[in-house]
Amino acid sequence: MARREIPQYFLYGEATHDVDERFLHVESIAERSRLHDWKIRPHAHQDLHHFLLVTRGGGTFYAEGDLKRFNKNTLLSVPLACVHGFDFKPTTNGWILTASGALIERIADQHAELRPVLTEPDAIALQSDTTAMLVTNFASLMQEFRSNLPGRRTVAEALLMSILVAALRRKLQLRPDKQRRTGADSVLAAKYRALIEANFRAPMQVADYAKRLCVSSERLRQACVRSTASSPLALLNARRLLEAKRSLLYTGMSVGLIAEACGFADPAYFSRFFTQRTGMSPKAYRTRQKRTGGQES
Repeated sequence: MARREIPQYFLYGEATHDVDERFLHVESIAERSRLHDWKIRPHAHQDLHHFLLVTRGGGTFYAEGDLKRFNKNTLLSVPLACVHGFDFKPTTNGWILTASGALIERIADQHAELRPVLTEPDAIALQSDTTAMLVTNFASLMQEFRSNLPGRRTVAEALLMSILVAALRRKLQLRPDKQRRTGADSVLAAKYRALIEANFRAPMQVADYAKRLCVSSERLRQACVRSTASSPLALLNARRLLEAKRSLLYTGMSVGLIAEACGFADPAYFSRFFTQRTGMSPKAYRTRQKRTGGQES
């Protein structure tokens, strides 16, 4: 089978290159999307995070095989290395904010409560007052980006933080009441998810993660259930399943190698794990995705 790779870009359509650790870039949605007939094919960025404020139009957001339809007054979040694409309605507009992975990770380390906004692809429907505030912030960022005034990076990062906080608050508003938890639970759950991201390829169990976080397995379970409505094991399995789908879709790796890359020592167990959660074997999934062009319905 021919090997397919995930297209990697700097900004869409531009060759990859090293990114300054405080890199921030702002442009209009129409500015780049119009050049590609309003269709941005699935791709990824090795070290960049996008935030899109949609003020006009709408479309479809493809994120790791899931489809998220959106209209105007929406904030889209595209985390690091997320395989994503867009099918914009013609004349859609707003802003695309791009930040370096190093900057995003520094913010996540210093403000763990923001991790849900920084680690999950999402289409957040906004209220009119939040949209108006974000329009001001994005417009100010564009002005700073185009200027060469002293302290422009400091101001730009402050505006970025304001955008992230607004996104977090709105995201929490949209969750069911039982999931609206802040404080120690959300911080611990965010740290756990960050640890998963760094270690999911290793054959670690939930107890190993709890030990790394210096808490009991029960304390970790409580924090995850209260702040995400999922158990620690479910979060770990979801990340491993996501990586398995990526590898089946975009690489020619064997099922055995994919199992190992996702933290499974036994390929047979991995196949059962995958089949139970998707309703089809890894090989059947790969065949179907190849036939449908890699987009799940």
